[in-house]
Amino acid sequence: MLRRNFAGFLVLVLLTTMTLAAQVKEMPKTPVKSANAPRSVDINSAPPNDFVNLGIDAATAKKIVDGRPYRSKRDLVTREILTSDQYEKYKTELIARRPGTTTKTGTGKKKSN
Repeated sequence: MLRRNFAGFLVLVLLTTMTLAAQVKEMPKTPVKSANAPRSVDINSAPPNDFVNLGIDAATAKKIVDGRPYRSKRDLVTREILTSDQYEKYKTELIARRPGTTTKTGTGKKKSN
């Protein structure tokens, strides 16, 4: 009788554990961003020091600044400022905002007096 009660109790504990384990959802893992994580550098407006901080040498950084404006960051390769290998290394940190564009949205309409 004692064995039967113990076996029933054990089965009950196992079923409860399995039910609770099935209900627990794993929290989504978010990537941890380092405080020193590289930020995007705009090739049309950044000073040469920003390029040097990415790891691009000073002479190449000066060429990037002197060759402005760029239509896309791929222009750095087509104008032979960066090699394809260098471009592949830095392309995730580089962006090319078009000169004269703003991030604010507006209708562009003027008020008439």
